[in-house]
Amino acid sequence: MLERLCSAFGVSGDEAEVRSIIQETAKEFNPITDIFGNLLFETKGKGEKILISAHMDEVGFIISKIESDGYLRFKKVGGIDTGVILGKRVFVGKNKIPGVIGMRAVHLQKNPDDEVSNDNLYIDIGAKSREEAGKLVGIGSYAAFDPQYIEFGDRCVMAKALDNRAGCAIALEILNRHKDKNLCFAFTVQEEVGCRGAKAAVQRFKPDAAIVLETTICNDTYPNEPHHTPTFLGKGAVLPFMDSSAVHDRGLISSLIAVADENNIHWQYKRTNMGGTDAGSIMRAGIPTAVVAIPCRNIHSPSTVISLNDYDSALELADKWIESR
Repeated sequence: MLERLCSAFGVSGDEAEVRSIIQETAKEFNPITDIFGNLLFETKGKGEKILISAHMDEVGFIISKIESDGYLRFKKVGGIDTGVILGKRVFVGKNKIPGVIGMRAVHLQKNPDDEVSNDNLYIDIGAKSREEAGKLVGIGSYAAFDPQYIEFGDRCVMAKALDNRAGCAIALEILNRHKDKNLCFAFTVQEEVGCRGAKAAVQRFKPDAAIVLETTICNDTYPNEPHHTPTFLGKGAVLPFMDSSAVHDRGLISSLIAVADENNIHWQYKRTNMGGTDAGSIMRAGIPTAVVAIPCRNIHSPSTVISLNDYDSALELADKWIESR
């Protein structure tokens, strides 16, 4: 399921392919799609009502202009460092036209550092004219990174969109394990452009508590000092106290820590308050909320990396916590 979800296209505002996979998996609960595009459903089992939330969208690009020579100009969708996209393969539009992000050759640049900017980049789809390119893609078409999925090293996975298809995959496993519980699920849209979908999704449910399943920044590569490292790959699920969108509920965090310790589940604190999640939108609706996250290297890039050991820790922590309620 993780590979299938990562391979699907779902740039913010264009999450239909991801949504269809999740909808088919949860069809027995009659999922609905709201006007924003969020996928929502409930198990209506026993116990307190708990909201499980995970966003479906990924960072990517949107086509803003087709040049006379067939090159595509684009804008970034979500927070992407321009330096990580040069020479990367993409697929454009509904028909997934293959292309590559390029710029003027380094041999011809007077000052390469000045030229690595969005204004100087383009997507090459092999078209020779505006007319030829226009038959394949249009203004407003989305482009997503090449959907590679590779397992390597000690149970590591490299793929696009692990932020946050990993959270979506865990949510579906939680559904499979706890159909008898009183759970409501929100697979949200447009998180990468301001946590917009969650603001609409949370209005449908009135849960007693919420858990947001996410990935989070991991900067444990050489030569960082430990106090500059938010999380470490391979050291377990991440429990943030706060981020730029919310201060998370301390009662829920304490209960998650207690469950982790009782069940010998590896976990770690997030050592920074950078970034934002759907937790902010959910908490603004008056719902106690906490985040269970997975460390992710190279986040918001075409080659994000997680450890399946951390994935398992996050899954088991969410699973045992729900079991304890």
